[in-house]
Amino acid sequence: MNPAETRGRRRFGLRPQLLLLLFLLNLVAAISYSTMLYMIDRREIIAGIDNRLATAVHAAREIIPEGYHSRIHGPNSIAPAEFDRIQARLSAFADRAGLIYVYSYMRFGPRIYTVATSATPSERARGTQTRFWTRYDTAPQALYRSFDDGRVRFDEYADSFGRFRSIYMPIRSPDGRWHVIGADVELASLDRRLNDALQTSILIGLAMFALSMVVGSLLVSRLIGPLVRLTAYTRNIEERRFQSNDEELHAMQAIGGARADEVGSLAEAMSAMIARLQRYLIEMEAATVARERVEGELSAARDIQIGMLPRRFPAFPHRSEIDIHALLDPAKEVGGDLYNYAMIDDHRLFFVIGDVSGKGVPAALFMAMTSTLFKAASMTATSAAALMARVNAELVRDNAATLFVTAFAGIIDLRDGQVEYADAGHEAPFLVRADGGISRLPKPEGMALGIFDDARFESAMLKLEPGDSLVLFTDGVSEATTADEEFFTVDRIAAALAELAEQNSARAITGGLFDRVNLFVGDAPQFDDIAILAVQYRG
Repeated sequence: MNPAETRGRRRFGLRPQLLLLLFLLNLVAAISYSTMLYMIDRREIIAGIDNRLATAVHAAREIIPEGYHSRIHGPNSIAPAEFDRIQARLSAFADRAGLIYVYSYMRFGPRIYTVATSATPSERARGTQTRFWTRYDTAPQALYRSFDDGRVRFDEYADSFGRFRSIYMPIRSPDGRWHVIGADVELASLDRRLNDALQTSILIGLAMFALSMVVGSLLVSRLIGPLVRLTAYTRNIEERRFQSNDEELHAMQAIGGARADEVGSLAEAMSAMIARLQRYLIEMEAATVARERVEGELSAARDIQIGMLPRRFPAFPHRSEIDIHALLDPAKEVGGDLYNYAMIDDHRLFFVIGDVSGKGVPAALFMAMTSTLFKAASMTATSAAALMARVNAELVRDNAATLFVTAFAGIIDLRDGQVEYADAGHEAPFLVRADGGISRLPKPEGMALGIFDDARFESAMLKLEPGDSLVLFTDGVSEATTADEEFFTVDRIAAALAELAEQNSARAITGGLFDRVNLFVGDAPQFDDIAILAVQYRG
């Protein structure tokens, strides 16, 4: 540094530097305090609105007649007059409660339909009320998730009706189906209250900042000497990569003991902070070692999990009448998707695909137990439905984590292509005919495994002709998502299989479908496990 630079630096004295530091610290403190105060007010405001929404859905549940949802199976399930009466009562309740809408939805397949709803005064005046069985094309993802997992959710979204904060309360009807009762409040009123809270927080933060600056400027002079030394000690610690020096640590403690003001407290806090920092660095080193060990164990667990599934293809090179291929791609180190297959005897082949709820290690353990149970039970099963019932009973008995698994299993007679299959709440497989025809199998009765020990399952029959293929998949395929949150959907699966219909091997079908999913998703992260199983009957 040349002399001119040194003189210029000295002209900017220690007092202005400390005042600048004080200004910055007070500014950060004021912003942090204002932010914290605003977040507290915001949380209280939203909590009050959410309590109001929760009360509203309970009231709406009482307004809708008991058994109403159990009667709904299609667009003509409810008479218009009955729907109008319920809409009038819901509208009157919404007007009194200051709500925009209260409503009830039901989901049939991938679509959500309005089965009961209120109407705003303007809609009633124009006669544009939402009618029964109106499809909700712009339903938010939170609503779909509430249908999927049965959890109450709050959501903020905008659609063609406006901007709302909503509650979704899933309710299971006596017949086992879900319907969601919800209520909306307009976000404009919420925005006004939040803006008022923000302005108040900013004013309080500014007042705190001004007061801190006045008081701080009065104390700068007597803070200069000890602060210079503390600053030097701090700089030295940084240069040593946070390694302490006993001499400097004793000097900081001496400053803390000699002064009974904030400088002394700062010196004591710095000495204590350095001591805690040393312990933290030691703990961080130990935590890093532990994390690396866990990552290694997870990698080994992934290898073990994948190794539990059959991976040698062709699966039965000595059997010309069948070709089978599968692939599994977990979203994390370990996952909950599964597939399996085995020869029961000389003429019958068992196959299954499943998807465990959740992800990670618990789902992987549950998946391993489920796959093992299926393979073991298939050896003595009298039918696909009996196989499902037996596996379900075992899972319910040992299901301490309250997980569940959807599954689709079948038994194919290789002599004539006759397939007996059963479903446990899983995605219906596709049937790819040798002539290029694509269709989905009708699903027999059956719910997810591991929930109720008395769940009932039914079998269905299917005749495969030579060249026909069954393509089974988990929802990681149909719900593969792009960066723009667009799903791959079963329609795209059908289109992909139509292009692959002429392939003469199960491997070409699974690989081709998997490649199309990856091409569709692009660089977006994978959120769910992917499993695909293709069974091709060659006669």
